[in-house]
Amino acid sequence: MQVRILGCGPSFGVPSLNRGFGKCDPMNPKNFRLRSSLLIREEGTNILIDSGPDVRLQLLQAGHPKLDAVLYTHDHYDHMGGADDLRLALGENRETLPVYLSDRDTTHFKNILDYMFKPDHQGHTVFDLHTIYPYTPFTINGMKVIPIPQQHGKGESFGYRIGDFAYSTDVVDMDPAGFDVLAGVKVWIVGVVTSVPNIKHLHTEKALEWIERIKPERAFFTHMGTRMDYDALCAYLPPHIRPVYDGMEIEI
Repeated sequence: MQVRILGCGPSFGVPSLNRGFGKCDPMNPKNFRLRSSLLIREEGTNILIDSGPDVRLQLLQAGHPKLDAVLYTHDHYDHMGGADDLRLALGENRETLPVYLSDRDTTHFKNILDYMFKPDHQGHTVFDLHTIYPYTPFTINGMKVIPIPQQHGKGESFGYRIGDFAYSTDVVDMDPAGFDVLAGVKVWIVGVVTSVPNIKHLHTEKALEWIERIKPERAFFTHMGTRMDYDALCAYLPPHIRPVYDGMEIEI
């Protein structure tokens, strides 16, 4: 399995319109962050997790892969706002794109893209929606996916475990059952927006506590804001924990 980081920034990106680069060194290109998204590749299957407003550029930078499925963590704009672009990323000979998301997020998805659910002259629609349920596995081309419910402020998001890999962004708390699902992962990418406590997202020290609890072989920070300078994090974190950067490729 190969994971490509399409974007690792927060909802406002780095630099942001009001904060610029903040504490991040603007001379380091690894501090330039598009909105968070990633691409999973395994044996010819391409799975996208989230499609924020930067997804067109991100997929072009990744070589314009043809998608086999899309997973959504939740319905916030920075994770779903670029969904319209996905109609141009269908796999070869594929008429519809399977999309996996919660029941609540399905309603939002249909509302923002209502015009995409009107059948074309052949009776086809672009998206084939599949409802996911907490801890209920499903498969995509033989790849087992387990959705993990997460607390995200007053709302909810989903993390995903796929084989030895897991992705947990936009999370501030999790039920014990979620940690049980994550047990034994080799690579874990965790959303860590800031170095100080936050009501919606993990901060550095709490993320380190979680990583110590799960004990993956390697862990990575994503969804990082303007307090999270790449080189400063590399100097502070233990060697098996690294910040990601846009365009980074991780082999699993």
